[in-house]
Amino acid sequence: MQYLGLALYAEGPTDYYFLRPLLQRLCEDLCAREAIGPVDVSEVLSLDHPDEVDAAPREQRILAAAKLAQNSWTILFVHADGANDPKRIRKEQVEPSLELLRDSFKDDGVPVAVVPIRETEAWAIADGDAIRSAFGTDISNGELGLPARRAAEAVTDPKAVLQLAFNATQPSGRRRKQGTSPYLNTLGEVVSLSHLRELTAFATLECDLKAALRQLRILR
Repeated sequence: MQYLGLALYAEGPTDYYFLRPLLQRLCEDLCAREAIGPVDVSEVLSLDHPDEVDAAPREQRILAAAKLAQNSWTILFVHADGANDPKRIRKEQVEPSLELLRDSFKDDGVPVAVVPIRETEAWAIADGDAIRSAFGTDISNGELGLPARRAAEAVTDPKAVLQLAFNATQPSGRRRKQGTSPYLNTLGEVVSLSHLRELTAFATLECDLKAALRQLRILR
């Protein structure tokens, strides 16, 4: 049996809540359907850089975080929100770190970019059933204010749409004050992979991940 160790360096704290379970599920799904043999897929390790590189360029911070966890991962996901210009963001904020990681780790591990067109919340609002399950409601997509599934990545402010959907469930005072953050982990666990595969940025992520898994000789 092969072991697949996963790690993530994300842009912000709440991105870890949603992306960690989602990326683990994606890897498990691909390995279950396309792996050469049995694969033990780890949970996704959250990476952070040491304090001494706080002022360094992002790629150096990511490299330092990767080295601290060197024996814990074989796939390292590097996330940055696309801010409606994912090609530029990928070039400026992700590719430099991917190049450094490839040079530093050679065949010991493979980096994979995670760059939503705007924000990761666009993936969370692509599945009304997942929203209903996480928020504990049965109201319709229209009442929740959700976009059509394939239009989720075109939403200007996905965070605001997710918040409005949450508000539509009429949360209690304490629950309302906490906002959507406590539900992002659940959304990452239940959002439909088949729905997400209809979205451009997620499809790009999956394509890159498959290439990395083939490089590691895990997928056919």
